[in-house]
Amino acid sequence: MRILLLTVLGCVALGGAATPGSCGLMLNEIMADPARDWDGNGTYNYRDDEWVEVYNPGPGSLDLAGYLIGDASRIPLYGFSGNLTAGGHLVIYGSVAVAYQQAHGIGVYGLRLGNDGDTMTLLQVAGADTLLTDSYTYNTYEAEDDRSTGRYPDGSASWWIFDQYNPYTGQTPPSGTGLPPTPGGANGGVPVPAVYTTWGGVRGLYR
Repeated sequence: MRILLLTVLGCVALGGAATPGSCGLMLNEIMADPARDWDGNGTYNYRDDEWVEVYNPGPGSLDLAGYLIGDASRIPLYGFSGNLTAGGHLVIYGSVAVAYQQAHGIGVYGLRLGNDGDTMTLLQVAGADTLLTDSYTYNTYEAEDDRSTGRYPDGSASWWIFDQYNPYTGQTPPSGTGLPPTPGGANGGVPVPAVYTTWGGVRGLYR
């Protein structure tokens, strides 16, 4: 399978929020370091409970055949099938990726999301070529326990940390929101970035 070096990073990478109908499938939220049973099978497993969410900005239903989730080297880890309605979200857990890999006789790695920062890629097969259609590179602090990073609003160019279970108070963007991760659902609520001030500024509030 030949992977083109020419990336096809549609509307988001080229500026501004997604315009309905201008993009295909998009990465929308990533959980790299789960600390609980996110896939709901009753057992916590660091590999199986990782997850990646994709989003269809519309305006119509999208045929997912040919789309793949890949790692930083663009090695396919999961292949999609079926259709996703306009405005629809689909979450792929590490356990689902493992089942796909076992069924297709390939190395069993899950989603291979590194906790020290990594890149997730979204690929699309086009004839003999495989195109890079979207990617996101996250940092170490985005991959702390039970923090996800996602677009807000869905499909936009802005990424935030959903850190209700493990608050992020650093000053390096993306900022924390205080909102929970939402696998398979809309990234909702109103992000409220942390505000930083000096000790003098804090004392001044109480004069």
